[in-house]
Amino acid sequence: MLHEILLSLSGHPSALFDPQQGHSHVTSKPIALLSPPEAELLSSLGHLSRLHRQIRDHVAWIASSHPSTVCRAVATAISSHHLERFQQKILDVEASILKQDASTVGAYNIVPLAGIVGEFSQWVRLLEWLWAISNFIAAPETSKRSEQKDTKPASGAEIIDRLRAAAQTGYPDIEEAALYLSAIAETSWLRQLSTWLIYGRLPAFGASDFFISDESDEDLSFTVNHKLLPKFVTRHTASSILFVGKSLNQIRSLPANSKSMTGRSFGASEMELVPAHVAQLSEVKAPILSAKLSEAVANIRLSLSRNLLQHLLPQEKIVEILTVLHQFFLLGRGEFAMTLIAESDEKTQSRHKAPMNPKTSRGIQGILLKEGEITQTLARSFTVLSTLGGEDDHTDDILDVASEIVHLTVSDSSSHRPGTPGRARDPSNILPRISNVAFNDLLLSVPTSLTMNVKSPLDLFMSKSDMEVYSAINAYLLAFRRSHLHLSQLWRISSIRREYPPPPGYQYSNSPEGKAILKRRRERNNARTRELRKVWATCAAAIFFLSEGEAYLQGEVVRESFKHFLRWVENPGMESRLEPQLSSGSRGSQTPDPPEHGPEQHDPEALSLAHRRFLSSITYSLLLTDHAFTSALRTCFTHVDELVAYVTRLQSIQQNLDLEEDEGFEDYKHNYHQEEKDVKLELDRSRRRLDSDLKALVERLREIDSERIGTSATGMIGKEATASDKEYEPLKIGGVDRLLMKLDWSGEEEEDEIEDLV
Repeated sequence: MLHEILLSLSGHPSALFDPQQGHSHVTSKPIALLSPPEAELLSSLGHLSRLHRQIRDHVAWIASSHPSTVCRAVATAISSHHLERFQQKILDVEASILKQDASTVGAYNIVPLAGIVGEFSQWVRLLEWLWAISNFIAAPETSKRSEQKDTKPASGAEIIDRLRAAAQTGYPDIEEAALYLSAIAETSWLRQLSTWLIYGRLPAFGASDFFISDESDEDLSFTVNHKLLPKFVTRHTASSILFVGKSLNQIRSLPANSKSMTGRSFGASEMELVPAHVAQLSEVKAPILSAKLSEAVANIRLSLSRNLLQHLLPQEKIVEILTVLHQFFLLGRGEFAMTLIAESDEKTQSRHKAPMNPKTSRGIQGILLKEGEITQTLARSFTVLSTLGGEDDHTDDILDVASEIVHLTVSDSSSHRPGTPGRARDPSNILPRISNVAFNDLLLSVPTSLTMNVKSPLDLFMSKSDMEVYSAINAYLLAFRRSHLHLSQLWRISSIRREYPPPPGYQYSNSPEGKAILKRRRERNNARTRELRKVWATCAAAIFFLSEGEAYLQGEVVRESFKHFLRWVENPGMESRLEPQLSSGSRGSQTPDPPEHGPEQHDPEALSLAHRRFLSSITYSLLLTDHAFTSALRTCFTHVDELVAYVTRLQSIQQNLDLEEDEGFEDYKHNYHQEEKDVKLELDRSRRRLDSDLKALVERLREIDSERIGTSATGMIGKEATASDKEYEPLKIGGVDRLLMKLDWSGEEEEDEIEDLV
């Protein structure tokens, strides 16, 4: 029986504890051969025997079929270390029995059953804990078939977090086992991480369990899945890890001719850095400290930036792309906005004036512009811009670059707005939550967006989400400029602002008929002038609001913020909190100094974080994050278009009426007198709506001014990376009170209710 107990504990099935079906047990009635105390002692050994067999079989199945290499390593460690120690304990007990050790064998060579149970009592709690851990990694096949069909196996990050939590216990044996398995799991995870950090490759096996995944093989787009990230890895560190591997992929994917442009071999440099990066990563040992891992990743990132990325993405290229974004997306080049609006208006008007075939036209589909026509509109705008400088001026390099990479495309109505929770996966890298009010359908008859191709190596510091924010800002600023231009163009309609054509000459006006005609025309013009006086007052107030709003948004917010950001980019040693001073040698050579002398330019990851902070700051200052203001402004732009359309239509009707009255040309197809009454009625309603919109906008600006007292831009990113004294801090722009001071026409002390603008 003693031999049977030891064999059973070693993992062999035994009839002593596991009887066959249909047979009586040796400890059960009616052939009970053991006393109740002996049966109770054997039951604890039987439980230990069954636990040993279950753990052994289950971890063997996990080690051979689990998708996670971390979980496989933990299962292998359970089998090779803990179960091996348990097996060794059985051999030690057997050896003490054979040697007739007094601690085990009593008088007359009797081995007490209670002594055997006491030898293995400390293993019960440990094996039960190991069984729970193995079940956490993956449910057993029997329970999976019956109850837990939808249970997914644990990931490497989940088992690491579970083992770290299990180490915080009061049982020394469980704490020791948890620390040992945790070290195995974290070491396995570090091996996966080293493949990505050193070579820029995803793990050859278990890539589905790694927290970085490849979305597309063509454009090398990688994403971070934070559900597969252990808790000791901060989000900022995860972002740096993603950047390092992505940079290595960018270098490896470059063609040979691009690698030789700088006079250095990228492949040799990359392999030369491997020993230094391995040395940095080897300092991180289990148990992994968050600060130690962040320090090693930061050192690898800086080393990579100093030695390789300055050649892949030089400072001149960064400044060039930022200048393109400022001049064409943020409308820093005013001629571009004027030309694009003019070309868009001409294209839309020509489409409306074109005759429609009644057999083939299908309502508004015959009026909407096609994507080819929209692309041609931007191309013609660039052509006009290229002719504005003259033949003697030097070649505009920025315009040439913009004409190659900037496109005007039809927006997808089903796409997410920038900064929505669906796109903001990482709170540390979150972009500003722009209001969902769309301005991109005002330029043309279909929603269009100005976009730019973000290709390698530009995607090291820019992303598609950044371009969506730029497109939203561009549509917002273009809508401002477009409404201002359309209202200003009303003053060019001479026939509706003054007597046109002029009165007849002196000889004709002295005759009785001439005096009568002159008197009739003067009375008609005076009546029309009185009727349109309120309309012109409203138009003047709207122009004043739009001009002052543009001056604030374009001049004080966009221009000054971009100047501040560009200075930070061009001067790596400048602290953003101080007044920047441009040095003559900051735009010098691209050759990086040795690491001990420090880099000459910002590394792309720091540049990416600064760029997103810049976007967050200007979006907040442009009031694009305020839904109430943008909604009221969108309504105001719509009413401006209505007012301009009614004034233009009234001018055409009055010209036809003048022809009927003065020259006798009558058009019997149209009742111009009735149309004039209808248009005047709608024009007055449109004027009142625009008045109400202007007052609502000013009132909302007052509310924003009071709400933003003592606050800064929300959604600022990169707050975890605050250890560097060179991190970018956006320029603090004056509040909307600077704009309100210009928009307040009446004094607050005169009346309780202040009427603005009108």
